[in-house]
Amino acid sequence: MPTAKAGKKRPTAAPPRPRRSGRPRDPDADRSIIDATLDLIAEQGFDGVRVADVADRAGVAKTTMYRRWPSKTHLVVAALRAAPPLDPIDTGSVDEDLRTLLTQFIGITETVPLVGLLASLAAERQKEPRLAQEMDDYVLERMRPVAEALERGVERGELPAEADLDLMAGMLGGAVVLRLFFGGATDAGTVDRLVDMVLRSAQPPGTNARESSERA
Repeated sequence: MPTAKAGKKRPTAAPPRPRRSGRPRDPDADRSIIDATLDLIAEQGFDGVRVADVADRAGVAKTTMYRRWPSKTHLVVAALRAAPPLDPIDTGSVDEDLRTLLTQFIGITETVPLVGLLASLAAERQKEPRLAQEMDDYVLERMRPVAEALERGVERGELPAEADLDLMAGMLGGAVVLRLFFGGATDAGTVDRLVDMVLRSAQPPGTNARESSERA
């Protein structure tokens, strides 16, 4: 009896190809764009910056930029975030911590047009609630080492528990930014006097801020 012919083996279906998630971002292109943005802001100010000019200087297409940042304002916020953060520090003294942090901040502004960026965006934030939120988050994040230094001052007894730490941080940062923007002195002596004044403002009448710090 003849045997039945074996049926042909059906080919195995090829596995589905993974979906492409798009071209990954080029970190070198991002850095070139941020650097070009900072250069143009330093030369022309916020209003003088054009996306086409940034793209031309960075050597990228405008479409590349718009894929990353939907507007000039968002691009400038990205440039703001590219500025180096403050390095957290704990010397054991709130007085010395604050002096060191303010000196760090002044040094950063000498390499990045940070104050000019903040001033330009301050006007723009009134028009864009999303930008306002991004700037608030940025300031809170960058001022964290100052806030932590003040919190440690309370924990060590250098500052009273009822001290308004948010107000003190604002006084320190705001005073430095104002002097940098309007050309006031920001040398070591100015930083010393500013820190003394802010710490003294948190103490009960008749208490010397530096003596309180040293006793703690």
